[in-house]
Amino acid sequence: MEGDVEKKHLRRVFTEVVRGFSKSTIDEFGDFYIKHLDVFDSEEIDEKNEEYLSYAKNKGLPTEKEKIKQLKEDELWEDSKEKEIDEITDYIKQLKITKSKFFLKSQIDQMSVQIEDETQKLTKLIEERYALIGLTAEVFASKKINEYYIFKTLYKEPDFKNTLFSEEEYDELSESQLIQLIKKFNHNSSRFSARNLKRIALSPFFLNDFYLCEDNPMSYFGKPLVELTYNQAELFSHAKQFKYMLQEMKHKPSVEVMSDPDKLIEVYDAGKNADKVMSKLDGDSDATTLVGATKEDLKVLGMETSEDAPEQGVDLAKEAAKKGGNLGMDELIKLHGL
Repeated sequence: MEGDVEKKHLRRVFTEVVRGFSKSTIDEFGDFYIKHLDVFDSEEIDEKNEEYLSYAKNKGLPTEKEKIKQLKEDELWEDSKEKEIDEITDYIKQLKITKSKFFLKSQIDQMSVQIEDETQKLTKLIEERYALIGLTAEVFASKKINEYYIFKTLYKEPDFKNTLFSEEEYDELSESQLIQLIKKFNHNSSRFSARNLKRIALSPFFLNDFYLCEDNPMSYFGKPLVELTYNQAELFSHAKQFKYMLQEMKHKPSVEVMSDPDKLIEVYDAGKNADKVMSKLDGDSDATTLVGATKEDLKVLGMETSEDAPEQGVDLAKEAAKKGGNLGMDELIKLHGL
């Protein structure tokens, strides 16, 4: 998937998360260290953002709300498009809720495609709106805070005592020099995406040690939760979630599922939803049939199937002998909340 760090490099990303910094280099500036921010750094940056926003407003730059109002008055943007953005946003939320109630892989995959299609529509509309909005007080503040972000995270040494540049030196950087630094910073930051941190949380080299710390950040990172960097806190949170899921799952996930956090969450939710349906079944039948379930669906759920079983009406006696009954359309409709 785009943005994924190669599996062989995940351990290096993990090491940087634990240390709380990344080492980088640019020919013109030599080696330097990128600090991973924590809640205390964030508070300072938030205050700076308010300063930039107030400065922009005082200089006469319109806010985003004011600019949209003006665009509507000039008939360059319509209420109908603003309404469409809200409707698609809500629709995507509902699709995700519906997806979380499914337990068949074929249904989950189909819903994922629909969510992706709607997300692309939403992205296109938002890009169209921002192209018309142009420069606003919020855009100015965002640009300035991103530059300040770079200044506050680059250091000469990993003890974070001396920034790579003084304020005067940083202000005197050329546009091309600043672009170099921003590109390097963005590339480094992309390695610590939520997905990559989730992949680390599922990696054996991490899980083996994590299980020994008894969910205590002090035991793992050597400092209290409030002092963790955002990367450390997020990794720890994902690890706790996946540890719980793996303990709750009745069937051991495949290697493929364990290498993809999104698939693991889907399989976990699917198993829980299937269990709910099975627990509601009544009847004395010796076998239970999942109407519409393919062998692949049943395999993902960890349910056994006979070699010569048809694609629909797979024998689930081993999985639901005590429950009995048939999963017909009525049960599926109830499960999906339709």
